[in-house]
Amino acid sequence: MRKSSMVFEVTDGEIRGFCFSIPPFRKLVHNSSAVKFDRIPIPTGIIEQGIVRDENSLIGILSTYRLQHPGNCQKVYLAVSLQQGFIGSYTLPWLSKYDRKSAIPLLVDEEISIPRSDLLYDFLVISDEKHKGLQVLLGATRRSILEQYAFIFGQAGFSVSGADFAYSVLGQALGFEADKDVLYLQGDSGSLHMALFRGVVPKSVRSLPSLLSKDASANEGREQGRIDEWKNEVGRFLLYHRTQQPDYNLKRLVWSGGPEIAQLAQALAASNHNLMVEEAMLKDIPDSWQKLLEDNKGFAEVTMGYGQRILSDRPGLNLWCQPVAKQKVKKTYLGLVFLASVFLIAGTLSWLSLCQRASTLQEEITQLSTEGAGIEEQNRQQEALASAWNKVSIHSEKIGERLAQVQDLSGAELKIEQIVFKQGSLSVRGSANDSKSVQGIINSLRALGWEDPSLSGYKLTALKNVEFILNAKQGGDYD
Repeated sequence: MRKSSMVFEVTDGEIRGFCFSIPPFRKLVHNSSAVKFDRIPIPTGIIEQGIVRDENSLIGILSTYRLQHPGNCQKVYLAVSLQQGFIGSYTLPWLSKYDRKSAIPLLVDEEISIPRSDLLYDFLVISDEKHKGLQVLLGATRRSILEQYAFIFGQAGFSVSGADFAYSVLGQALGFEADKDVLYLQGDSGSLHMALFRGVVPKSVRSLPSLLSKDASANEGREQGRIDEWKNEVGRFLLYHRTQQPDYNLKRLVWSGGPEIAQLAQALAASNHNLMVEEAMLKDIPDSWQKLLEDNKGFAEVTMGYGQRILSDRPGLNLWCQPVAKQKVKKTYLGLVFLASVFLIAGTLSWLSLCQRASTLQEEITQLSTEGAGIEEQNRQQEALASAWNKVSIHSEKIGERLAQVQDLSGAELKIEQIVFKQGSLSVRGSANDSKSVQGIINSLRALGWEDPSLSGYKLTALKNVEFILNAKQGGDYD
């Protein structure tokens, strides 16, 4: 599926829009067939010297254009005026990629007068000779201006992904050689725009307004006079830079526009025989763009050059990179927060489920433990009863003999009235003439093998007889 992108060049008099598709495979750049170029007129006063004076009117114009050209435009790029910006090239000592990120801000503080609070900038490495030198292209503009553009286009339904200066785009698109001076002339709607390049860097820019009247009949015969006037202004422009730059060496003139600009270029070449004149030609643009460019000479070079840079994935300045990076960080952070929230909720639900399950299991364990304790107690009682029964069953005859031996202890001085044997315990109730007889039966029980014979009841009657109760345990020798 092809992705659609759009480039807008913003000028004081109009906005030029170029829409193109990006094929799914970068190698198929010449198959980018879905292209469209539009010129959107802007009334005088809405934009002046690159600054928007009437936001609402511009939003209305762009919103109307958006409604007339619906579609899924995934990325939007702006080519803005250099009037409120700065661009320059610098030669630095060679630095690693890591050190460049900390060195460039120092260069920005030194070279750019815009306050940091209102500054957006980016840099592009033009030449990188390892351990020898580093040449960088530095571009900067006011944050307030670019944020205003992004807001206006955003309100109209265009989300800005990148921005660069129009002449910076041209320098790259036209393939100007490094360290070579080039004069670029562009004519549109009766106006002349000139820029002096050193390599891909626009060193100076100037615009001459249209001198034509709105009445076409009043313009007859004035074209040649206007060309002569433009020629004089270009001469003054070049003379100034010749005096300001000791290494000034202009040998190439590139023009774009209608017949008047072509005549002006030839007139300048006639007065300077060392000047090579050529019409602007964009490098390596897709075949489907060529006719569109031919029909819009002097107007479409910037937007198509920017589009070609995007299509071929070539590096360039992006003055909007800092806000985009912050947006990406914010989206990443929000994504991580969302994932963390999902994991937290899932973990909480799992924990609650486990707690509920654990509570249920704990109740079951408690119930089983209680039942187990009851069963264990029943088993112990059954074992005790079985043991007692076994003892009684096995030794019933011996116990009878032993009880008979106890009964035989009764005599003239001591009478045994009751013998009770239960679960290995012996209870003897009787009477005796005196306490010595009681002590004697205790010794006799011990002699018969009963353990721990003891007196549990003792009563002295009126006749001075002794009534007693003895307790003893079945001896181990008879188990």
